[in-house]
Amino acid sequence: MLRRALPSISLAVAVFAAALAAWGLVVTGGDGAVLTAIAVAALGCAWSFRPLFVLRKQRAARLAEHETTWQRDLRTVWAVSKSLVATLAVWTAVSVGMYLSHDTGDPLQQQLAAWGRNHGLGPIIDYLEAQTYDEPPSKDPAKELSLSVSGAPTTSTTELTVTDGSAPVDTGPTTTIDPGPQAPEPLTTFFEPALAGEGEWAVIANAGGYPALWATSIRPYPEAGGVVGSIVLIDQTHLRAGMFNGSEEPGGEWVRDDRVPQELYASLVAAMNGGFRFEHVKGGYVTEGRVVKPLRDGDATLAVRKSDGELVLGKLGRDIMDDGSWLSLRQNLTLMVDDSTSKVAEGTAAGTFWGANFGKDVYVNRSAACQMADGRLAYMIIGLVSAEQMAQSMINIGCTMAIQLDINGTWPNFFTFEHNPDGGVKPIFLDNRMGSNTYRYIKGSTKEFFAFFDATLVPPGSVLEA
Repeated sequence: MLRRALPSISLAVAVFAAALAAWGLVVTGGDGAVLTAIAVAALGCAWSFRPLFVLRKQRAARLAEHETTWQRDLRTVWAVSKSLVATLAVWTAVSVGMYLSHDTGDPLQQQLAAWGRNHGLGPIIDYLEAQTYDEPPSKDPAKELSLSVSGAPTTSTTELTVTDGSAPVDTGPTTTIDPGPQAPEPLTTFFEPALAGEGEWAVIANAGGYPALWATSIRPYPEAGGVVGSIVLIDQTHLRAGMFNGSEEPGGEWVRDDRVPQELYASLVAAMNGGFRFEHVKGGYVTEGRVVKPLRDGDATLAVRKSDGELVLGKLGRDIMDDGSWLSLRQNLTLMVDDSTSKVAEGTAAGTFWGANFGKDVYVNRSAACQMADGRLAYMIIGLVSAEQMAQSMINIGCTMAIQLDINGTWPNFFTFEHNPDGGVKPIFLDNRMGSNTYRYIKGSTKEFFAFFDATLVPPGSVLEA
């Protein structure tokens, strides 16, 4: 009985393989791959019939004498199936090879995932990631922090006077000196004993002669001590921001393209990642006077103001108005935190995509921009956490409003920059989980990013004004 069923089984396998290969060619290769597959399948079909111009007449006659119609048809189906599978394999190998040849510096797994998303395989990759990153963080307190950047030397235009304690000398009218941006208060820690430097801010970059960026690392989630976050507080008093456009997201030709131009190296202070790929967000993307995706009222938005280049966080239609006063607007989901309250559950109910989960929590490295109680902007990377754990962690460190940015792998990244004597720059990671592509914002980024510059050093007429 099995022997009788074998031809039918063989036919079913051949048809399934052909259908799967055809689907793969349509999804990943488009029209070019489909046309190539049709041509190759036609050649395979012709070969299966053993035409006289291919084989000698005697060989063709012998095959025709002993081969039944069913066998010939089955052989023809297998020929078409093999042709389609071979075409898919070759087409994919060439496509992946060409993509990897433009080395982005990201891990191979991350580059392959990006290729897959670019070729219609996003839902499959989302599912695989949801099955892979389903292990919750440890409840045991982490024994080390993740901050990797060291403190920068502080600069000041204030001249200090030291006295010996004798009676003051009348020097005439006094002048009040601007002390510049002030350091934030230390963060409250949640585990005893606190680790060295935990919750204590250190200056990591200056602008305009004053401290501009402070950083610290902390275990911000009491329910799971294995969660570690690194935070940068950004004082924009002497900074100017710009949004740069990635070669793949959004793609195309831009004044502010996929890298910081050399003429801005001297003023470059820091840079950070942007948001999700466009297929994962409903919100908009507007920059340089062009609408890549329409804006949506109510969505979380990062916007660069025309008048002073400040990067502003808020909800479109409430905190930020689409009134032409912005150079760039980038939306990513809805607010994760608003009025010091988590909005994750509310967003999920409304269809917000915090990251593929397929009905389960996903624990990955996540990044966000948030507004602190004093109104200043902050950046955070934290892991490995779910969306709700990130929201609560940001509330615990004092964020009153927050937008989730990119997640997973080394997509979350924040750099400060050292300036070399030759005019070049050396990127410095904020966090030791931000491995791989150190020079992505100097040599070219596939995704959009935000950069901060010393406003006193930005040359007039720069690309930041576009």
